[in-house]
Amino acid sequence: MSVESPIWQASKCWRSRFRQQRFETPSRRTSERSSNPRKRCLKPKKRSESSSDRFIVRPSGSTTGYHRGVTTVDRTIPLDVLQSGPSRPLYANGPRSLESVRMLRISVTDRCNLRCGYCMPAGGVSFQSKDDLLSPKDLARISGFAHRLGVRHFKITGGEPTVRSDLVEIIQRIRAIGPSDLSMTSNGLQMPRLAGALKEAGIDRVTLSVDSLRPDRYRDITGGGRFDLFERGLEAAAEVFGTVKLNVVVMRGVNDDEVADFAGLARDRDWTVRFIEFMPLGSSVLADGEAARYLVTADEVTSNIEAVHGPLDPVESSADPGVGPARLLAMPGGRGRIGLIHAMSRPFCETCNRLRLTSSGILRSCLFDGGEVDLMPILREESGDSEVAGDRSLRDAFARCTAMKPEVHAARGGRAMSSIGG
Repeated sequence: MSVESPIWQASKCWRSRFRQQRFETPSRRTSERSSNPRKRCLKPKKRSESSSDRFIVRPSGSTTGYHRGVTTVDRTIPLDVLQSGPSRPLYANGPRSLESVRMLRISVTDRCNLRCGYCMPAGGVSFQSKDDLLSPKDLARISGFAHRLGVRHFKITGGEPTVRSDLVEIIQRIRAIGPSDLSMTSNGLQMPRLAGALKEAGIDRVTLSVDSLRPDRYRDITGGGRFDLFERGLEAAAEVFGTVKLNVVVMRGVNDDEVADFAGLARDRDWTVRFIEFMPLGSSVLADGEAARYLVTADEVTSNIEAVHGPLDPVESSADPGVGPARLLAMPGGRGRIGLIHAMSRPFCETCNRLRLTSSGILRSCLFDGGEVDLMPILREESGDSEVAGDRSLRDAFARCTAMKPEVHAARGGRAMSSIGG
């Protein structure tokens, strides 16, 4: 995108307006906000935009930097996790009971067409054999049983799910089960080709992972990825699904100077930009003994955004499918939302209501640690006459796995993120 594009010009305008408002009339604006609390909840006016607008705001030659001297009041509020769906107590018997599980994250492959340092093993990639992957029928069997247990939210993950040639069939089978929400996380590179088919198969919404808006830095982070291909994928996803979510893993010294630029996308578009604290997992390139140096806390991210865009307001969204553990915030006058996932600085283990299924049939209680149960033997022993017995075995496996959810994670996982799906 050229720096002369309409979106770049618009970004300069809102930066200029904010500087004027911030330094000329702070007392009057504070007075107005406190005297009219409803003003904070007004829906922003929609702005028209030309078809020539592009999606990504290119940073200028100078970076936004870290505003370490700025102090802010934490305006975020913790949100309940995924409360849409059937009307029954979310935590009826505590977060480690089977009745508390509301989401199943399904990794359909450990393969990916990118090589991000925090995801892939440092010693090289050793992929699973395709014969060891769960088939579409197996995935539908497990998902259907989870649905009968009360799980209503399913998310397709990887690796990169779009590298599976039978992905559309997998989605169709899971959609036929009748979930309240079926979503997918992707790096977006195959969206120009697949977005329409994914929507038709039953995907409700997509989340795209991107950690830089700069082509050279994007290439370095992803191990050779092309940013222009991501842009095309983002455009295709936004056109087909109407809105998108962006996941940004914030890493100190890597991309933390782009936080405000990412947040600007949520001001101008009806998107949700979620900032995720760096998590050291498995033997990934960045998960070494000094992994803590990459951590940028959610509070730091908030300060960085507010220093450029102004105060952030909490968003009540407990009924919004897919909110998950994120705290949602909005910029006054902005169209989209900001999400903060503080997995390291403020673990949300006590309210975690999800399980994870790997592409080889391992049911995991936690992204980091906890326990896991192999479902493959149950599936392989089943036949048409033994499905009832299989249900009993699956229920026992789900119950055992849920009971192994840790009270607080150990802040370092044993499996690579590429095999679990984040």
